[in-house]
Amino acid sequence: MTRVLIRLAAGIFSLALLFFPQAGAQGARSGLVLCAQTLIPSLFPAFAAAGLAMELGLGRWLGRKLGPVMEPVFHLSGPCALPLALGLLGGYPVGAQSLGQLRAQGLCSREEEERLLLFCNNSGPAFLLGVLGGSVFGQPSLGLFLWLVHALSAFGVGLLTRGERRPHPSRALPNAPLPSPAAAFSRAVKQALASVLQVSAYVVLFQVLLGLIQALPLPQLPFSRSCQALLMGMLELTGGVCALTEELSLAGRLALASFLMGWGGLAVHCQTMALLEEEGLSFSPYLQAKLLQGLLAAGICLVLLALFPSLIGAPSLSLSPLPLAGAGLAVCLGLVWTRRGKKDGNPDGSAL
Repeated sequence: MTRVLIRLAAGIFSLALLFFPQAGAQGARSGLVLCAQTLIPSLFPAFAAAGLAMELGLGRWLGRKLGPVMEPVFHLSGPCALPLALGLLGGYPVGAQSLGQLRAQGLCSREEEERLLLFCNNSGPAFLLGVLGGSVFGQPSLGLFLWLVHALSAFGVGLLTRGERRPHPSRALPNAPLPSPAAAFSRAVKQALASVLQVSAYVVLFQVLLGLIQALPLPQLPFSRSCQALLMGMLELTGGVCALTEELSLAGRLALASFLMGWGGLAVHCQTMALLEEEGLSFSPYLQAKLLQGLLAAGICLVLLALFPSLIGAPSLSLSPLPLAGAGLAVCLGLVWTRRGKKDGNPDGSAL
């Protein structure tokens, strides 16, 4: 069934390129501009820094220092703190890239890798403060608020899917000799270049897809521009959040942006799968965890805005059932995740 859907989607995509060649070409140009002006300048240094940190043994150091925190909170070994921290500081898909390097160095087990993937791949403060806070909303403080919501939603997913605490015999950190700084720097730069080219290819492809969707004669519906931004964001994150309009209230736009940041976009997920394709991981739990994070982020955002309306300069905001329902739905999904994992014989709940 999956192969049939993929073939059907490929056929529709090919026909759309034939009927709307100019829209496809404009999408490709937009994707290349986005990569040259935003993506490569932000991701390449982050990839190189994350790779260099892993090569020089930062994962082992964090394993010794943060083991007492990661084990009781997330039921993971100490080195798992590195992909989580790099993901929240470096942005998509730095967390996934560093996770693969952590596994390659033997600093986490296969089970921990699958668990950590559920919540370590996140957006960074540079994108949230610069693009969302500075450009989209015109207030860098709102970018900081959105990053806080994003981090809380990631931690929430980690807590909801942690399962039961079990001893891991593979927690002992290896004492393999570290490479020289020159060799580590060379490998980090080469891997960063390969990774950023791979990511850029997916961004250009999805910008072409978005250009073809926008060229279709779709009917006009209420909140059509907001719905279009949601659709764009579900496919490609940057284009979606930049398309947010004032059809919705500021609180609604912040909640929608929080959802999109938590979900990450199909383009980011394809990049993540490409970076970790050699790991042989099942990505169905990852996709469901990102949807859970998006719902949880939207709920957290609305609850915080209702409790602290001064965050957006509103005189008052009533705590309607909507934000509580959104947060409750996210928590229920997390509990169902954990319970089903236990029924399947996996106490970590990583197989939804």
